[in-house]
Amino acid sequence: MTLFQIYKRFRWKILITFSLLSTENVLTVLQPFVIGIAINDILNQSFDGLIWFSALYLAGFVIGISRRFYDTRAYTKIYATIASETVERQQARDEKNSAVIARAALAKELVDFFEQDLPFTVSSIIKVTGAMGMLLFLDAPLFLGCLGCMVLFALIYWAVEGRISRFHKQLNDEIERRVEVISKRSQPAIVAHFRNQAKWLVKLSDTDSVTFGIMELILFGLMMFALLVSVNGPNPTAGGIFSILSYVLEFAEGVFFLPMIFQQLLRLKDISARLKQ
Repeated sequence: MTLFQIYKRFRWKILITFSLLSTENVLTVLQPFVIGIAINDILNQSFDGLIWFSALYLAGFVIGISRRFYDTRAYTKIYATIASETVERQQARDEKNSAVIARAALAKELVDFFEQDLPFTVSSIIKVTGAMGMLLFLDAPLFLGCLGCMVLFALIYWAVEGRISRFHKQLNDEIERRVEVISKRSQPAIVAHFRNQAKWLVKLSDTDSVTFGIMELILFGLMMFALLVSVNGPNPTAGGIFSILSYVLEFAEGVFFLPMIFQQLLRLKDISARLKQ
């Protein structure tokens, strides 16, 4: 069972939540621009911008709450179906009980991708592309700065992909052995099992920390550049400066989720391979 197979089978349920999520995030991307207009309008004794912002915010609020109610109901049904079928398929192949139990639990992570990771993925993509699109409209040099950051981040991900995949494989190997190890009632073996699991979690965390650290430094340089460009640009206004800096911060917030999404996709790739065995 792969992510694509799950999507293909339950595509209408997933597409509904995806549509609600996309609409919610597009409205969120527009907020800094409308707030900038509201600031300039208030300084000019007008409340038109404030009214537009209120309408935009309330629309996003209603859509966001509706999506969350729908998500829980849709994805719990999907998981119940996939987990039961996974156990039946693994038992038909006469797999060890430890592997069957572990793979039933791992199947939950595939469904969780759509319920939890997909919203982060879509939000990050919309925030990054939306912020870059608005910066292209508001300040072209900052758009080029964001584009340069994306190239650097892509190189970072390419450099650590093999390392992360290897660590996830070792971690999942340990998880599949858990029931077998515990059932033997050997305390040294149990201790060794959990220490091995902890070792791979630490290695993953260390790789993640280094990646975040490098990205943080790159984004710090982008923020310094944004402050200088927005304040010293032609005809700066309070609302314009606010909008530009907000979109740079939105870009930074979006790309910060990318390492987590990238790492989870590599983990799910290994899980999918195990469930297809």
